[in-house]
Order: sequence, then structure tokens, then C-alpha cells
Amino acid sequence: MKRLVVYYTRTGNTRKVAETIAAACGGDLEEIREAGVRREGIVGWLRAGRDGMRKRSVAIEAPRRRAGDYDLLFVGSPVWGWNLAPAIRSYLEAADVGSRRIAFFCTMSGSGATGTFASMRSLVPGANVVGELAVLERELGDPAALRDRVADWVADVSRAAGT
Repeated sequence: MKRLVVYYTRTGNTRKVAETIAAACGGDLEEIREAGVRREGIVGWLRAGRDGMRKRSVAIEAPRRRAGDYDLLFVGSPVWGWNLAPAIRSYLEAADVGSRRIAFFCTMSGSGATGTFASMRSLVPGANVVGELAVLERELGDPAALRDRVADWVADVSRAAGT
């Protein structure tokens, strides 16, 4: 079974989780990048929260890999304003997910996973969502614990996906 781990990151937190998932499942990595948007510093952080709350989409660079070429997708986003990042919104709006098996993950400093996952689900109505994982920023400080937690989750997702 071919697996793809798709993610967007501003600070690197979501990348850490994505890389841990890819290592646990043997999947390919695809980082989604915004085209022409700057998110550095405090102003970038404020814009990120605003754009998340307003459920905005943005232009993204063309992904290198097609979602349709994979059997199982893992899609991850930071939580911005209790919602997903605009780049992942744009990716899910454009990706040919169809009825594929998909698992969502998010990173956050405190709360917002419920709204983030609800938005992600709404963007892929025909997909078979087989798992969701929320990772708090403070959990990233213990790589061994993160690796174990992600490995357990990936095993659960694999069972739910029938692999």
C-alpha cells in the first residue's frame, strides 16, 4: 500500500510530526508551500490566525506528488485560529482525494483540534477518514514519546484502513 504524508508548517512543528508519521508508515513526504505569502515573525503569526479564523484559501506551489497515486493519505496542518492553515485548505480543495482513505493530524499550542478536523472532513466529503491525531506543542519536546505515540496511531490507522 502506497502512503503519502502531506503537511504544511510555519514553525517546523507540523514537519516534526509529519516526518515521524512518514518514518512509522514508510510513506512519502509532501510539504505544501504557500506561493507569495509571508508568515515570518509576529505579523506573520497574526496573519496566520486571522486567515485561519476566516477560513481563507491561498495560492500554493504545485505539489510534486498526486494524491490519486496513493492508497492512504495522511494530511497535517497547524491549528490557526481554531482552524486549519489556508495552505492545507487549498490543498484539500484541489487534491483528487475521491473516496481514498485519509487520516488527519494537527499541531497546536492549546486547543482547536475539533474545529480543524471538522473543516478538513468538510473539504473531502467522499473520503474515508480513518483517523485523527492532535499533537500539542509541548509534546514535541520528548521525541521518544512522540515516536511511540505516532507509531501506535499509525498502527491504528493502518488497521482501520484495512492494511
